[in-house]
Amino acid sequence: MTLQLNTKQEQAKNKIDWPLLIIAWAGSWKTATLTARVEYMISEKNISPESILMVTFTNKAAWEMKQRVANVLNIPTPRSLFASRWFPSVWTFHSIWIYMLKTFLDPNNNLLWSNYYEEICDNLWLRKDFVIYDESDKMSLLKSILKNDLQLDAKEFPPRQVAFYISNAKNALINAKQYEKEVDSQIKEVVWKTFTKYEEKLRQNNSLDFDDILWKALNLLQIPKILTYYQEKYKYLMVDEYQDTNAAQYNIVRLLALKHKNLAVVWDDSQSIYSWRGANMQNIINFRRDYPDALIVKLEQNYRSTQTIINAANKVIWHNTSWIKKELWTENIEWNKITYIEAPDDKSEAKIICEIIKDKSSPSDNLILYRTNAQSRKIEEALMIAGIPYRVIWGQKFYDRKEIKDILSYLRAIFNPDDIISTKRIINTPTRKIWAKSIETLDKYRENFGLNYLQIIENAEEIEEFKPAAKKAIIAFSEIYKKLINESNSLVVRDLISLIVKLTNYFEYLTDWLSQEEKDAKQDNINELITVASEYDGMDPRESLSTFLEEVALITDMDTKDEREEYVTLMTIHTSKWLEEKRVFLTGMEDSIFPSFRSVWDTQALEEERRLLYVAMTRAREELYISRAIERFTFWDYVRNPVSRFFKEIPTEFIEEYEIKWDKWFFWGTLWWRLSWNSESFSWFGKTVWGSERNVSVKIKANNNVADFARGDRVSHPKFWNGLITSLNWELAEIAFSWKWVKKMNIKIAPVRKI
Repeated sequence: MTLQLNTKQEQAKNKIDWPLLIIAWAGSWKTATLTARVEYMISEKNISPESILMVTFTNKAAWEMKQRVANVLNIPTPRSLFASRWFPSVWTFHSIWIYMLKTFLDPNNNLLWSNYYEEICDNLWLRKDFVIYDESDKMSLLKSILKNDLQLDAKEFPPRQVAFYISNAKNALINAKQYEKEVDSQIKEVVWKTFTKYEEKLRQNNSLDFDDILWKALNLLQIPKILTYYQEKYKYLMVDEYQDTNAAQYNIVRLLALKHKNLAVVWDDSQSIYSWRGANMQNIINFRRDYPDALIVKLEQNYRSTQTIINAANKVIWHNTSWIKKELWTENIEWNKITYIEAPDDKSEAKIICEIIKDKSSPSDNLILYRTNAQSRKIEEALMIAGIPYRVIWGQKFYDRKEIKDILSYLRAIFNPDDIISTKRIINTPTRKIWAKSIETLDKYRENFGLNYLQIIENAEEIEEFKPAAKKAIIAFSEIYKKLINESNSLVVRDLISLIVKLTNYFEYLTDWLSQEEKDAKQDNINELITVASEYDGMDPRESLSTFLEEVALITDMDTKDEREEYVTLMTIHTSKWLEEKRVFLTGMEDSIFPSFRSVWDTQALEEERRLLYVAMTRAREELYISRAIERFTFWDYVRNPVSRFFKEIPTEFIEEYEIKWDKWFFWGTLWWRLSWNSESFSWFGKTVWGSERNVSVKIKANNNVADFARGDRVSHPKFWNGLITSLNWELAEIAFSWKWVKKMNIKIAPVRKI
């Protein structure tokens, strides 16, 4: 099935044996172009699929690319990310290097490399059966180092701040020893000491974090014979979203393409929004330096959005100075103008959005975006009250639940007994009365004798420091642990999870104090994990465990979205980059929120914020709503931010204002009658509060039915906002409007309503 491409896309498709830079704007069919390029290489140029490598950033993007390639080649879509003889390798940046590391760290995998095994292990500081620490595991280890090794206060030196410095250093290919030269402040000295300990413990635990994956791969490619092998294996490289590459990714791609130079990269500087996690705009300059004769093709036609949205996005991004000049255009119809919502407060902003969604078609046509995760709370509350199904795409929510983290820790500890973080999590989960003192004893033996926990607890009977009760508990755990390890050699990961739950009485422990509804939810989560694990049934038991843990570690927000369900999607703009939707709501368009207050005095940061707005606007296919709140409740106080300076960059000819329907919205707000609006009249409990005179408030007594209220009901008050009825004695109610703000009211005449 041949795709119909425009002239520029055809030019990019046909340039094979030469470096190629595709400068693509949003919605310009860059993925279709890459797909057509693969079909042309295989069908017309008779290039072996095995020699083609396509790399992108998320599993979702890789899967979409794989499906498109399969469609144009008219063959079934392979389920795995791994290559076959008949299909090119389509990977994420991290998945391919994990596979590479696993290949060379197993001496039995390929006898060709057996002579290099010791060199590889020494070069990588890893052995086979290593595990990948996710963000939670990483933070646990860093907290332990700061508290126990460095005796530092977490409030003074927050672990997340230290982790941020370490991650940035790794992305810049700076190790702990080299970081010592960066020390010019107290925080950096703490980072250096923590970094040093962190590297030591990762090595001891035969583990690596997400940032290490690329670094280790780069180290592997320093071995000439291995580099030559991959240069010959992958003679044709394609890299999507090249503007998001960091130093490690740039160097890996450069090394792989060094011999044949058949490299095609897709670049959109207008969507470069990840400098905070190491993405380096300098890489485009490096590309042009490395390949001065590269063909440059600009894809400027947009196939996604309406003319109105495209024209407005152009006007915004043109205010940036550091970008490659190009102009996005489209043949799509003009459609509606961009709707601007100026709400009295953040609560009403959310309610108005809900009203618009209810008046429209399917919930799944709607995407709500915000600059920071903290903005989602009021939107979520409004959606729940309105009865609109929604899902927040933020973090690995399913895999962050306690029951899932516990089971995964069991699996990691079974797979790699050197994984001290996972072993510490499970040793007293479920509770076995193995307390902190016993853990300290285990740590002492581990440090003094170089043993892992399994080796120590197998000999717990001989350790005098353990009290009898602790010794008994440790021996009982040891028996379970050893049995699970033994069974992992014969049980696939699905059955291994079921055995963990059974041997540990995990479900009884987890749900002992929960309601039936909560128990059912926990059980459903564990069953869902087993369902995920069942996809690995056809593999060798240990291989099923290994592959399952690897792929769970690589799961991103986008991979958790179920396209079959009907729901409104909520997410940060950063997370939305690979999405598009019929209707998009861009919320919180206020200075200090968007752009962030941290960026307003930094030209480079401000330009990245503007690129972020460009990304948000171009997610919309047909309808774009931009909203702000005049008044926002933050940290127990009201703040008034001016409208975003970016919004002022959109010409008024592309904007129409949303008319607020007061009769629907008054009860969801606060003292709205203090504000001047264009409504001719405004009613409250059926009484006119104002007519032609503005800002004239009238006190109206309510006539509530006391029988309609009960202890535990949530109510809304025009002055005190939302509250909870904590006691009700006949007509007299106590209502908590905050943890320190409790009001007594006569519920019959108080101006409150149930919500």
